[in-house]
Amino acid sequence: MNRPRTLYGHAVCRRCWGGFINRRQLAWILDAFLIGYLVVPFFSGVVVGLLDPDPAGPAAGWIYLALLVGAISLKDGFLGHSLGKAICGVQVVDQDSGIPAGFSRSILRNWFLAVPLLPIVVALTMNKGPRPGDGWARTRVIWKRHRGHPVFSAPAAVAKVFE
Repeated sequence: MNRPRTLYGHAVCRRCWGGFINRRQLAWILDAFLIGYLVVPFFSGVVVGLLDPDPAGPAAGWIYLALLVGAISLKDGFLGHSLGKAICGVQVVDQDSGIPAGFSRSILRNWFLAVPLLPIVVALTMNKGPRPGDGWARTRVIWKRHRGHPVFSAPAAVAKVFE
């Protein structure tokens, strides 16, 4: 049976639902790879090189962990984009106004991803639209190409202000 799927409380066709979810998941995978294997190792190497002459010492691990938590928490603060989201055409916006999220919203939305096993919860809830961090930060992820569609637009009263 070809029943519609629900996204942010709106019924959408399976193809549109799958397209958005796939983009969102690919952005998450790209961010995990880029942050965990490229950005943070580079900067932790620089910081450890400046602060600690022993690159294999215990300070290196703590520096890496601190930079990882910081990078994950701030990743969506660049006008609602992380590098993965920018590549995939999705964006984090304020759920009421539609304005791109900044660093404070990004921190509220992502801080708990540093807690072991919680990223699995995020992966399992991503297909319904909002995930736990979106509720705390009052954000939503939109498909930029369909920004004006009722599924991704701000509430009607606020949307008129931006027309």
